[in-house]
Amino acid sequence: MSTRDEFDKNTVEAIGKRASYICSNPDCKNLTLCPSAENEDKFIYIGKAAHITAAAEGGPRYDSNLTSEQRKSTNNGIFLCSNCADMIDKNNGIDFSVDQLKQWKKEHEEWATQNLNKSLNSLITTIDGEHTARGKGNVTGIKTTKPTFFKPGTKSTAEGEGNITATYIGS
Repeated sequence: MSTRDEFDKNTVEAIGKRASYICSNPDCKNLTLCPSAENEDKFIYIGKAAHITAAAEGGPRYDSNLTSEQRKSTNNGIFLCSNCADMIDKNNGIDFSVDQLKQWKKEHEEWATQNLNKSLNSLITTIDGEHTARGKGNVTGIKTTKPTFFKPGTKSTAEGEGNITATYIGS
């Protein structure tokens, strides 16, 4: 019978705190913790400290070269929301490599460090009012590459000749 090298309570807590309890998947970044509406002493928590390399032989991305201590260390953990934690292990993990998960973790921890003590509002661009662009060639009414909140009633128009885009959201 195989044993699993599970994270202990302190390791789970460290992995979550290092990620600010925000999913480390760059395409997700969901918050994973909120207060219970029914009991002020309770909360709803949907985060998971997931193994980058499997906790047991036969698991997703298992690495036989790691010791038991290495498998259950903070270094082998990534913090994800419950959906992403389940997703990375589907198909026995073939869609999500060790290198990819380590990169997610590294970039997310850097992001969390850079944004410590910053308001979430400073990370989101807010756009409202009317925006009009006219011209020839590439004409864009609004272009945003950051997370953006469009206030209700925001209007974007673009007119002219060539490549006309009222609102462009992307990189």
